[in-house]
Amino acid sequence: MCDVCTRLEDAITIVAVYQSLLAFLFEQRAGNRTWRRYRQILLEENKWRAQRYGVSGTLADYGRCELVPMVDLMEELKDLLRPHADDLGCLAELERVSGILSNGTSADRQLAVYYAAIESGA
Repeated sequence: MCDVCTRLEDAITIVAVYQSLLAFLFEQRAGNRTWRRYRQILLEENKWRAQRYGVSGTLADYGRCELVPMVDLMEELKDLLRPHADDLGCLAELERVSGILSNGTSADRQLAVYYAAIESGA
């Protein structure tokens, strides 16, 4: 199964996040720095939470041992990735993450259309 952004700008923003994240991880690895490892079941819990609740939900921050709004975690990630996005020339695209978080995702828009159609008797 596959999902796709319905807005090109959102897709480009996700590419900028992904590209910058890879640059960050490469830098960590090249500097012989590691990151925390978590059990697969914990990672799957956050994946489920993201799929179920979208950007309006919370994710488990295992470093803090608490649930944190996804919006806050994405802003933290954006701050972490900003230098890499700048180096890669995609800083403006990375900054659009805030727009997706405040305006909703493609899935949010699709669900709104669906519920409006149901409400109008379709």
